Formats: sequence, structure tokens, C-alpha cells
Amino acid sequence: MASAKEENKGSSAAMIASLAGAAVGAAVGAGAIILSDKKNRKKLEEALEGLKKQGFDVLDIVSREAETVKSRFEAAKEATEKKAEKAEKKVKAKVKKKAKAK
Repeated sequence: MASAKEENKGSSAAMIASLAGAAVGAAVGAGAIILSDKKNRKKLEEALEGLKKQGFDVLDIVSREAETVKSRFEAAKEATEKKAEKAEKKVKAKVKKKAKAK
């Protein structure tokens, strides 16, 4: 026997699935109406081409920004490694100095 919590999960999943199905059905219906008219079909094709171009433009911009961020991280990584090496040398020198003093 399923608990009340498990039953609620099942009913919410079913509700989400039915709402998603209704949304897809509505979109298909609207698409069929739009595509039935030649003028609307041409407008839709033009709009899709514009969106496609904008998508590629956004992709280029995001790619360039990602490269910039990557190079900044690499530079910061190198600087941090150098500082860590210097700190390690200082600690080793202090340890040697203390070991000699004993």
C-alpha cells in the first residue's frame, strides 16, 4: 500500500504530464492553423531564419566570453601557483633554520 506522500507524487506527475500534453497539443493546433496560410507560412519562415541568425550570434558572443573567462582563470591559477611555491620555499627555509638551531 502506497503512502499518502507517494500517492501525491504520482498524482502531481500525472497532472504535469497532462498539462504538458495539453500545451503541446495547443502548439501543434496553432502551428497547423498558421501553416495552412501561405502568407503566414512565409512570415514564420522569415521569423525562424531571424531567430536562427540571432541564435548563432548569441553563440559566438557566449563562446568569446567563455574564452575570456577561461584565460582569466588560467592567469589567476598561474599567479596562485607561483605564490604557493614562494610560500612553500619560505616555510621550508624556516623549517631548516629551526632544525639547525636545535
